[in-house]
Amino acid sequence: MTLDWLAGPIRRWLYAGGTRQDRLRDPDAVIAVVDLRPGMVVGDLGPGAGHFTLRLARAVEPNGVVYALDASRSTLDDLRHAADDRGITTLRTVQVRRDRLEIPEPVDLLFVSATYHHLPEPRKYFSEARTHLRPGARVAILESRREGLLVRWRGHHASPPRRVQREMADAGYRLIETHDIVRGYWFGLFEPDP
Repeated sequence: MTLDWLAGPIRRWLYAGGTRQDRLRDPDAVIAVVDLRPGMVVGDLGPGAGHFTLRLARAVEPNGVVYALDASRSTLDDLRHAADDRGITTLRTVQVRRDRLEIPEPVDLLFVSATYHHLPEPRKYFSEARTHLRPGARVAILESRREGLLVRWRGHHASPPRRVQREMADAGYRLIETHDIVRGYWFGLFEPDP
């Protein structure tokens, strides 16, 4: 009799967080969940190399806009070149500070992938971010789980899902749905409380 079925539960007990490879494994499934339509305006906070950003930009074509929001000018320059190479015209890059959201116009969706843990004061950040959301807007947070026995050593780029939910509630949002589509990651969609 094999005990292979124990490997998953034991691994999650030791550390439930995901890796970068887990997050990037099925980006189309992540994009499908946020239900984008042509013409929408999206803010992608901390786009990295643009794995999701370029897909978001394609989803809002031909007349939507995706704002790639990052503190790093070189990250944004690389992303701009990647979009240009692919003929994507709906992408705009915006250099932002880490402690305050600044977007040229209100958005229908604020997409936050593996960035939440970098924010110095998430409650304050998202409370102030409400002014940058259109009526009916949502905030999508995809964040590695900071759970398990080994989290002290492995969970530097992660946040406990309960903390994310508590901080977002304190900032004036309510959780409307969660999705378990990325191994080791918690994926929640929020909307501002009226």
